[in-house]
Amino acid sequence: MRHWLRAVVLGGMAACWSIAGLAAEVDTSQLKSFGPEMEGFRKPQRETRMLVDGLLWIDAEDFADYGGWRFETQFVYNMGSPYLLAGGTGTPVADAATTIEVRKAGKYRLWVRAKNWHPPHSPGQFQVLVGGKPAEKVFGAEPHNRWTWCSGGEFDLSAERTTLALADRTGYFARCDAIVLTTDLNYTPPEDQEAIQKERSRLTGLSLEPRQGGEFDVIVVGAGTAGCSAAIAAARNGAKTALVQNRPVLGGNASVELGVSVNGAGTHQTNARESGIVEEAGRIQARFGQPRVSESYRILAEQEKNLTVFVNRHVFGVDMADNKTISAVRALDALTGEIYVYRGRHFIDCTGDGWVGYYAGAKYRMGRESSEEFGEDLAPQQADRITMSGCLMGNMAISFRAEDVGKTIDYTPPPWAAKLPTKDFGRSIRRVTGGEWWLEHEGTVDDLDDPELARDELIRITFGYWDYLKNHWEGRSAARTFDLVYVPHGDAKRETRRLVGDYMLTQHDVLEAVMFPDRISYGGWSLDIHHPRGIYSGAEGPFDFNPRVPIYSIPYRSLYSVNIDNLQFAGRHASVTHVALGTVRVQSTLATLGQATGTAAAMCLRHGVTPRVLGRDHIAELQQTLLKQDQYIPNLPNQDPGDAARTAKVTASSFAAHEIFAQENVVPDDIHPLNMPRAVMFPRGIHRRLKAVRLLLHNSRSEPVELTAHIRGAAEAADFSSEDDLCTATAVVPAGRQSFVEFPVDAEIDSPMVWVRLPKTEGVSWRLMTSGPHQACRAYGGAGGNPWTVVKGQYYGMYTDPPLTYEVQCGPENVINGVARIVDRSPNQWVSDPTQPLPQWIELEFPEPTTINTVYLTFDTDMNASHHTVPLVPQCVRDYEISCLSDGHRISLATVTENFQRRRVHRFDPVQAKKLMLFVAATNGDRSARVFEIRAYMEE
Repeated sequence: MRHWLRAVVLGGMAACWSIAGLAAEVDTSQLKSFGPEMEGFRKPQRETRMLVDGLLWIDAEDFADYGGWRFETQFVYNMGSPYLLAGGTGTPVADAATTIEVRKAGKYRLWVRAKNWHPPHSPGQFQVLVGGKPAEKVFGAEPHNRWTWCSGGEFDLSAERTTLALADRTGYFARCDAIVLTTDLNYTPPEDQEAIQKERSRLTGLSLEPRQGGEFDVIVVGAGTAGCSAAIAAARNGAKTALVQNRPVLGGNASVELGVSVNGAGTHQTNARESGIVEEAGRIQARFGQPRVSESYRILAEQEKNLTVFVNRHVFGVDMADNKTISAVRALDALTGEIYVYRGRHFIDCTGDGWVGYYAGAKYRMGRESSEEFGEDLAPQQADRITMSGCLMGNMAISFRAEDVGKTIDYTPPPWAAKLPTKDFGRSIRRVTGGEWWLEHEGTVDDLDDPELARDELIRITFGYWDYLKNHWEGRSAARTFDLVYVPHGDAKRETRRLVGDYMLTQHDVLEAVMFPDRISYGGWSLDIHHPRGIYSGAEGPFDFNPRVPIYSIPYRSLYSVNIDNLQFAGRHASVTHVALGTVRVQSTLATLGQATGTAAAMCLRHGVTPRVLGRDHIAELQQTLLKQDQYIPNLPNQDPGDAARTAKVTASSFAAHEIFAQENVVPDDIHPLNMPRAVMFPRGIHRRLKAVRLLLHNSRSEPVELTAHIRGAAEAADFSSEDDLCTATAVVPAGRQSFVEFPVDAEIDSPMVWVRLPKTEGVSWRLMTSGPHQACRAYGGAGGNPWTVVKGQYYGMYTDPPLTYEVQCGPENVINGVARIVDRSPNQWVSDPTQPLPQWIELEFPEPTTINTVYLTFDTDMNASHHTVPLVPQCVRDYEISCLSDGHRISLATVTENFQRRRVHRFDPVQAKKLMLFVAATNGDRSARVFEIRAYMEE
């Protein structure tokens, strides 16, 4: 056996969720309060049994009290088991302790499986206490960095209950895997992993014979945003689905364990946030204040009758029917230690590292392709094994957490801390309370084959960076009273293995915005590849390259294996080049790849074909199914022949001829200090004269600050090149508070776009807002000849006098035009007249009476906001009723209150309808009813 897992488990959570029933609304009682890093999760302590006379085996993770030690499971596939980790900041953590039953008195030799993680300094040292007596050896100081068994001397033990303790001695990530006590003084535990597993089985009674875990249509392995979306999509499309996850929670890098933000195209592009399943999860997260998407995906999974979720189960191998077909995956159950075999017809690898594909013999890539291979001028001349470093994360912290203790704290780094460049650092330091994404090791460190070393390098870098902040940084006075209080241990990986499909997405495809015939999704994050030297790149900065990209498409051919017939994949290990991975690898984009693979898997089974044949013969059906289920595909409208609404005549109680952006539209978001010039751009609208702009500013100083705003024009959106002021306006920012500050402009504006520039100003910050007018954006850094960095889809808080007013085409016919989001200047939605009060209605009249039993509605949840930060989006319809006209009678089909989701599906008994009406009684704050799409079906 090659790999082993006995992972941590959430108290009270079963090893699998057998899900039944569809929920029309989210039951808030389902929401659980999870600890941010799951450090309280543990396997129930196994009773230590002396199955072999005079021999006891105690796994460190089975200790009854972990004290300050943490449960570490990241490296099971590599080193063979989980272990306990004394993650500190230089002060020893509290002891881990347990009690064992010694049933035979005698002289026992102690063996401890430990590791010196950085010789020759031996940072993580600990002692083992047996019955309160310390072993004669200090562990974690071996002359090498391999896991090994170390003899700890002899103890005279009575036949009674005895305490065991792990006593950290350094506070620097000591680690312990297992303990053996034996009366056989000539006994030596085995070093080989497979032999260790057999010995553990012999001494604990743990069976290694596999048990049947069930048979499924689709098996998804890995439950990040891609895996969760894949499993939910497969289940929704009729496939009996298993989701197998080796952690106690869902979400992968974006879970509450690690805390990576769910970024996507919307971070850099206008109206580009990803829709579909990831949008549903994001809306739940925002509505109920969840820190990350773990709970959202759990709730969505529990609503699917066809889905079973297995948590804390680590897939370590596959069974093959032949050299091209997977028949089963093998996993280890954390609750019992038993091996399970899950049999399936179709498999989706969402592990991030491509493990299912690797075990099956799928073709894969590792490292950087040469520039010649795909004609990528951003690629190196010669291929190599370099990959992007991960980032140390956990407990909602990046790299570390520091606190202001109110007095001067000196810092002397440990001798093993990384030595970082102290001159030409090449990075802008924004804070001392935590780290940054660019605290990375060199790309030659192997995150896949030596992942523990990769993580440990990040730990060394963290302590080296804290030394830089405290002792070398020019702004070190800001860190004078701060103390290092927490360093996480999770490696949020960015790149390892990539599986090969029928097509590999390239730099050219992205930058040229190729629209593939088999496109199933899109991207818009920049070509964000980090520097191969990581933090050691110095003045060269954190990026290898990071060019902006247009909205591009992703082909279905990049999501199934070129040589394994029933294997698809979604995640950062998709079939893309190293260069293209820079834009595809973010969480929201990967979620859409997951939804595409899950939907395709169910369709493959329905048609009895492989993924390749599906893409060749049924790609239009796959694309239309994804659109129907709210996954946006660029330049591809709804052409579903089953949608009866497409042929209807649409009327409404009113519609808007103008869109207004005023103070009530400003919803505050993050805040940015004016530590550099910052600017916001917006379309001028129909009013040529601009009387004033009001900016949402915060002054932290004790005295008012006079500030001059520069008003400039532009011919095109996002063009901040002009250095000529149309006018300037000066205002006073009140002391010690946040407020809308009025800058009197009183000028005629001829240009279609206008932007407001604020200079660098100490003590003043500019708050962002969650949404803005169409084509609005922000920029920063333009000064002294430096170019502006433009951020589309984000905006600094502002409104104008008169309010910005735009001509729009928001008639009722938009709900059947086939596009369910704002694209460029096309609103693609019905918006009721904001001057007329709610309620408002929209009606579809069919050419002839039509039998329907399902209605799909798509509302406006502001896809222009890059992230889900607003619990209740004002533009979203809240209370509504669906009814129809049948045989001259009005029939109510569904009534909903307190809605906060973008997409709602309503199923009811078949009715023969001549008309279908949506009656909007209330929104979550907007003056208009807004609907992107209405679909009507007779579904099986």
